[in-house]
Amino acid sequence: MASPIIAAENDGLPDGDWSTVYAVNQDIVWLGNRDGYVAVTSDGGATWNVTTPGGRTANLEIRQLKAFDDRHAYALSTGRGERSRLLMTRNGGFSWRQMYRGNGDEELRCFGLIPDGEAWVLGDTLNDNWHVVRSSNGNHWLASRSGFAERPLTGEAASNTGNCTVFANNNWVMGTLNASTPRIMYKGRTALRFSVVDTPLTGGLNSGIHSVFPLANRDFLIAGGGNDDEAAPELFRYQSGSFTQLTSPPISGALTQMTVSGDAIVAGNPQGLYFSRDFGDSWSQVSGSGAISLSCLNDGACWFIDADHELQHARLHD
Repeated sequence: MASPIIAAENDGLPDGDWSTVYAVNQDIVWLGNRDGYVAVTSDGGATWNVTTPGGRTANLEIRQLKAFDDRHAYALSTGRGERSRLLMTRNGGFSWRQMYRGNGDEELRCFGLIPDGEAWVLGDTLNDNWHVVRSSNGNHWLASRSGFAERPLTGEAASNTGNCTVFANNNWVMGTLNASTPRIMYKGRTALRFSVVDTPLTGGLNSGIHSVFPLANRDFLIAGGGNDDEAAPELFRYQSGSFTQLTSPPISGALTQMTVSGDAIVAGNPQGLYFSRDFGDSWSQVSGSGAISLSCLNDGACWFIDADHELQHARLHD
């Protein structure tokens, strides 16, 4: 049975190409779009405060947001060189501080962080080296090409749509695409280096891993697929060195969105959004209008942006 869908109250939220969402709780939700705007609500969508982290003339493409409350948040923009930036606010968007700014051929894609702890931004490989930006405390960020047990493959890159860098359950996981073999990189919270593992997902141009989620130590979910609207969605579970392919939701195209909410896997793409409580043995539809960005809480509440760039809210528990 499909979960009920509730359109968020959008009073004060201007029309825009909204493309990324991050929910702190039922009341506090952050949004970003491809025109450089960030919006935050602290009352479940009844009212919104809209700001421009890069300034009104920068027109940054906001790729991802991470927030701790309605005042403290990070925004990652993507694009070549200086269009890739990481910005932080401590006052609900009234002002933004630039934490990192790309240059040259840098292109940052996705990030994860631990409050007051380690943080990683994954970018496309650069000059045949890994390219990441790391912080030990969220305040000081430095570019790096080390920290991985294996060298990158030719053309190895990161997804520009999914959650390809995630910290959860005391573990870090990253996923790659665009090379001959999609790979995951993982480590525990206190480990110094990422292990690098080949995966069975479809590789090639713009094909591979879009979203990852760590369930436990050396136990991860991996979603992605080929670069074709008719390609089969691919969902795998990695456990202690072995991959098991799970049945994917009944949609076509790569699985670009995937996360975990309580005991449910939530997965989809612009064709549809579904959830499963039995590791893919059965799927229930959340939305037929799909999702281009997804953020879920542990209690079964999910916020997502559908294929029409509208913000939606759903509960997985009927």
